Amino acid sequence: MLEGFKAEEVGILVRARQLLREKGLSPDTSISGICEAAGISRKTGYEWAEKALFGSEVRQRELEAELARLQFQHEQLKADFDQVKFENEGRKLAWEIHEVDQWVSSKKNTTVRKGKERQ
Repeated sequence: MLEGFKAEEVGILVRARQLLREKGLSPDTSISGICEAAGISRKTGYEWAEKALFGSEVRQRELEAELARLQFQHEQLKADFDQVKFENEGRKLAWEIHEVDQWVSSKKNTTVRKGKERQ
C-alpha cells in the first residue's frame, strides 16, 4: 500500500474514479483518452487541471482568511455586547437606587382632562 497520501489527494482520486465511471470511461483511460473524450487537446487538459488545482488552493486560502476575519469580528462583537450589557445593568441599578421610576410616575398627569366648554 502506498503511504503519504493526503486526505485531499485521496478525495480527488476517489472522485476521479467516480467521474470516469459516470462518463463511461475505463479506469485505465489515459490523459489523452480523457482529453479526446472531452474534445480538447492534451495541452488544454493539463492547463485545465493546473487551473483547477490552483483555483482550489486559492479558494481554500480565501475561505481560511474569511473564517479568521469572521472569528475576529465575532470576538469583537462579544466584547462589545458584554460592555453594553454591563453599562445597561449599571443604569438599571442607578435607576433603582435613585428611585427614578417612582419619581417619573409621580410626575405623570393621571387626571383626565375634559375639553373646554364653550360659552
